[in-house]
Amino acid sequence: MMRTPLIAVVGCPNAGKSTLINRLSGTRTAVVHETPGVTRDRKQVVTEWRGRQFGLVDTGGFASDDATFANEIREQVLAAVREADLILFVVDAQGGPLAGDFELADVLRRARLPVLVVANKVDNPRRENETGDLYRLGLGDPLPVSALHGTGTGDLLDRIAEVLDEAGLSSEEQQQRSDAQEPTAVAIVGRPNAGKSSLFNAIVGEARTIVSEIPGTTRDAIDVAVENRHGRFLFVDTAGMRKAAKVSGVEYYAYLRSLQSLDRAHVAIVVADATLGLGELDVSIAAEAAKRGCATVLALNKWDLAQPPLSEVAGTAARKLRQRPAVVPVSALTGRGVGQLLERVAAVGRGYASRLPTAVLNRAMAVIVAERAGPAQAGRRLKVYYVTQYQTAPPRFSVGVNDRSLVTRDYGYFVENRLRTAFGLEGVPLIIDFKTT
Repeated sequence: MMRTPLIAVVGCPNAGKSTLINRLSGTRTAVVHETPGVTRDRKQVVTEWRGRQFGLVDTGGFASDDATFANEIREQVLAAVREADLILFVVDAQGGPLAGDFELADVLRRARLPVLVVANKVDNPRRENETGDLYRLGLGDPLPVSALHGTGTGDLLDRIAEVLDEAGLSSEEQQQRSDAQEPTAVAIVGRPNAGKSSLFNAIVGEARTIVSEIPGTTRDAIDVAVENRHGRFLFVDTAGMRKAAKVSGVEYYAYLRSLQSLDRAHVAIVVADATLGLGELDVSIAAEAAKRGCATVLALNKWDLAQPPLSEVAGTAARKLRQRPAVVPVSALTGRGVGQLLERVAAVGRGYASRLPTAVLNRAMAVIVAERAGPAQAGRRLKVYYVTQYQTAPPRFSVGVNDRSLVTRDYGYFVENRLRTAFGLEGVPLIIDFKTT
C-alpha cells in the first residue's frame, strides 16, 4: 500500500495555520492562542475528505518573533516542506502579505511542489475580492477561507483532493485501511526539563522536536509513528507537566493537551531526572497517567550524569504507585538504555492488550484465596466463586462473590497485586469488578 500523502501547512506567525488544521481535520490537535508563534514544532494529523486520506503537518511561524527559536523554527518548516507532497501556504488576508510571506514564497517556488495559497481570515464573504494583493506572491490564485468560521474550507478540501488526484497520490487502493494491528499509542510525559524531547528524538532517530535546556520548549503534542523489531508505536511527545496551579496562559492549554494525550495513550513513559531522583511530582504524574487508564513505565533519564541506586528508586515506585511500574535507566544523550526501554514499553503494551483464558485465571485466583482468605464481617466471610476477563486495553475482570459488601479496599488491592504478579503485568492497570452472585 502507498503511503498517506503529506500536506505541509506553512506561513508566517498568527496567519491561522493551527486553526485551519483544526477546522480541516475536525479536531483540536494544535494549541490555538492569540499569541503569535505558539506553534514551534511539526505536528501531524491524518484526516479524510471524500474517501481520500491525507496527513496535515502543522509548522511554526516562518518568521517567528521568538528570537531564541527562530533558526530552529525555520529548519522545522523547511524540513516539513522537504517531506511534503503538497503545500498549503496560509496568509492573513486582512493584513496582506508580509515580508516573511514573500521570503517564504521564494522558498516554496524553489521546492518545485504544488502550492495552494490560502487567503485566511476572510470572515465576510463580501471581502473575497479583497485578496488581490496575494497574487503578488506569484503562486497562483488565492483560495479565500475563514478557518475560524469554516467558510470556504469545503472548497479548499475539494481543491486539495483534485491536486492529489492529479499527482496520482490519492487512489482508492491507497486509502484502504491497513489490516495490521493498531499501533501502541505511547505518551511521553514528565516534569519540565526532564529530557522528554531528547528521549523522544533518541527513539525516533530524528530531530523532529526542538530540543533545548529551557523548560517547556515543547508546547504541543507531536505524534510520530515508529515501527521497529519491538512492534508498531505511535509516540506522543508532550509539554512538560507542571501542577495546574503553576501554569497560565498558553502553557495551561499545553498542560491540558498533555492530559488529553494520556487519555488517548495505551502506555505512558514517565520521564524522571536521575540527577534529582524520583520526586513527588514524578510520582504525581505517574499516578495521573494510571488514573487515566494508561500502563506506565518509568524512564530514569540523564543516567550519564547521575546513577542513584536503582533498588531505592524501584522501591519508592512500588510503595507509592499502585501499578508498580518498571524503572528503566536511560541516557537520551548517549542512547544508552533506549533499547531496553522500548522492550519494556512493548511488553507493557502487550500486557495492556492481553486477554487471559478463564481457566488460567481461576487457577490463579484459587492460589490467591488460599494465600489469604476473604475478609469476614458479622460472622459472614467473603467467598470467591469465579473470575473472568471481559475487556482489554486495559484489562478488566469480573469476580463473582457471595456478597460484594464484604470486599474491603485492602483485600481488593491484595487481589489486584497478586493477579499482576502472577501474569507479569507490572505497570499495567487492572480493573476488578466484584459482583454479588
